[in-house]
Amino acid sequence: MKLKYPLTLTGILALGLHTAPLFAQQNLQAHQHGLAELQVAISGEQINVLLLSPAYNLVGFEHSPHSAEQHRSVDSAVDWLKHNPLVNIANQQCSPEQSNVHTGWQDKHAHQHTDDHHEHNHGNTRHSDTEVTQRLHCPGLQDASELDTGLFERFPGLEQLNVQWVSPNGQNGARLTPGNHRFQLSR
Repeated sequence: MKLKYPLTLTGILALGLHTAPLFAQQNLQAHQHGLAELQVAISGEQINVLLLSPAYNLVGFEHSPHSAEQHRSVDSAVDWLKHNPLVNIANQQCSPEQSNVHTGWQDKHAHQHTDDHHEHNHGNTRHSDTEVTQRLHCPGLQDASELDTGLFERFPGLEQLNVQWVSPNGQNGARLTPGNHRFQLSR
């Protein structure tokens, strides 16, 4: 689909900034284990990415970490999400210039000092979502016809990824699965 008015980098970023809160709100209302949302804005050699996922998909639980093993699981997931591109071109040239990971348990002290009062509401299931934003630099992106993601390989709790992307050449969407982790770009 060709856009009537080509998008500039500023336009793409503005679109992402304006849709992200609405997108996050929709995700929180439709919280479903195994399912995550990915928004991608492409311009030149830069990709801006927003990933919204239930924490369960990434670490296997949704409460703040209690045990040393759960803390290691969270730390490992956050480290991977900060240092690895969420999307990449075929020859894996993308590198994160900026990455932010937000969980429902950002405060390290809250991780260590949980109690039954605010963490274990026995009758109420509490859902925690994770939001990841990245700005990627991808030399050769203009020549790429598809992007892929390593999210399924790294996070086996992820079963489906709904991707929406926009670039100066168009916009589209795809539903990715562990067996289908690539999507074609509109060129």
